[in-house]
Amino acid sequence: MDNPQTAFARRHPAGATAGRAVYYFGAGPSQLTVDPTRLTISVVRRGSFQEFIPVSGVVLPETSIFLDALEGGRVEEKFVEDGALMKKGQPVLRLSNADLELSLVNQETAVLNLLTQMQISRNAAQQNTNARLNQLADADNAYHEAERVYRLNKNLYEQKVIAQQEFKQAEQAYRYQQRRLGLSRHILGQDSSATRQEQGQAARSYTRMQNALDLMRRKVGDLVVRAPIDGQLTSLDAEIGQSINKGSAWASSTR
Repeated sequence: MDNPQTAFARRHPAGATAGRAVYYFGAGPSQLTVDPTRLTISVVRRGSFQEFIPVSGVVLPETSIFLDALEGGRVEEKFVEDGALMKKGQPVLRLSNADLELSLVNQETAVLNLLTQMQISRNAAQQNTNARLNQLADADNAYHEAERVYRLNKNLYEQKVIAQQEFKQAEQAYRYQQRRLGLSRHILGQDSSATRQEQGQAARSYTRMQNALDLMRRKVGDLVVRAPIDGQLTSLDAEIGQSINKGSAWASSTR
C-alpha cells in the first residue's frame, strides 16, 4: 500500500516540491540587518494606550465682531496693525471729518452765545426789577404822605377849620397815590412773573443746546475708533489717507 504523501507526490510532483521548499525556508534560521540609529529602546511599562490620529479642521473664534465706522472720515493715524492683540477701548484708528468738526465748533459757539445772552437778559431783568422797586418805594412814600395829609385835612374840615375845596384836593391826592401804589405793585408782580418765564425758557433752550453739544462731542469722539472687545484685530482694511464711509465694516475683532 502506498504512503499517502508518496501517492500525492506522484500525482502532483511540482506541488510537492514547492511544499518542501516552503517548509525548509520557514523552519530555517532568518536574519535582518537594521540601522542602529533607527532603533528606540525603552523600558516596558504598563499604562494607558495612546494613539495619535492626525485630523484636519478649521479653528473658529468664539466671538467675532465687525468694526463699523460710526462716523465717516479720512484715516489720519493707525495706532495698531492687523493681527494685534487689543484691549477693549484701545484706539485703533483716528479719522478726520471737517464737516463734523465744523459743526462742533458752530454748536459750541451757539451755546456760548446763548450763555452770553442769558447773562445779558439776567442783568437787564435785575436792572428793571431794581427800577420797579424804586418806583414802588416812591409810590409807597407818596401814598403814606397823601394819606397823612388827607386824614389831617379831614379832621380840620370836620372842625370847619379849612374849606371843602382844600379837603377835596387832599382826598383826590390820597386816592391817586393809593391807585398808583396798587399799580406799582401789580407791574412789579407782572415783571417778576415775565422774568421768571423768560429765564425758564432760556434755561430749557440752554439744556437742549447743551445736549446737542454733548451729542456732537460724542460724534467727534467717535472719530477715534476703539476696540469693542478684548481680542485680536483681523482683516484690517484701512490705510493712511483712505476715506471710510459711515457704517462701513473695515476690520473685525475676534476672541
